[in-house]
Amino acid sequence: MQTMATNAQQSQEWRDSVSILSAQIERNPRNIQLRLKKAAYNIELGQWQYALDEYSNVLDLDPKNLTALYYRGFVNHHLGRYSFARQDYKSVLSITPYDIHAMMGLILTNLADNHVTQAFDDANRLVGYTPSNAEAYAIRAEVEMKLQMEEAAILDIEKAIEIEDTVVRQKYPITVDDNMTNYQLTAFSLYMAKGNRRKARQALDYLVSNGLSKAYLTDYYDWVTKKK
Repeated sequence: MQTMATNAQQSQEWRDSVSILSAQIERNPRNIQLRLKKAAYNIELGQWQYALDEYSNVLDLDPKNLTALYYRGFVNHHLGRYSFARQDYKSVLSITPYDIHAMMGLILTNLADNHVTQAFDDANRLVGYTPSNAEAYAIRAEVEMKLQMEEAAILDIEKAIEIEDTVVRQKYPITVDDNMTNYQLTAFSLYMAKGNRRKARQALDYLVSNGLSKAYLTDYYDWVTKKK
């Protein structure tokens, strides 16, 4: 109940901020920072079309604004406008060729749009460029799963876990939204697909030992203990 109340309060604060920023933008229509702030709140509120319009307004004022290009790509991806998202990410990369977040966004967009071979090629380049980045390995694992390359996906998600473990050691407890939770649950699914219940359970136990509520993982534990 407290979490629901907190979320409702946060949402109201965001809506209030949007109202204030909208009034300020009316008085200062060429103020890019105001528009970027409003678009960020629009995203938090799930107002995707408003965010898209606002980032487009920014780009009308400043066609090479990297923040607006990247986040418009993010919004376009969420709306399923993959060709537009792809173009936005490519525009970022034409200005800053090694922008990691734009590279990741482009890979995930190509994957969602079933351009899997291109996504795989780009994922390989991303890992080559950032060999110590856990997210790079996790994204490549996601592509490999789509390509049914389970063994390769296991190696990559295990590498992501190895790298991310250094972050976990500095942060306790981990939460549902942490990268490590996603990585371990991805590993869990891959291990189960291969019939390796021992390693699948170890993935769950790791999360619990680092502070994630076991109650959240009930269905996973039920799955791993279910008779074959």
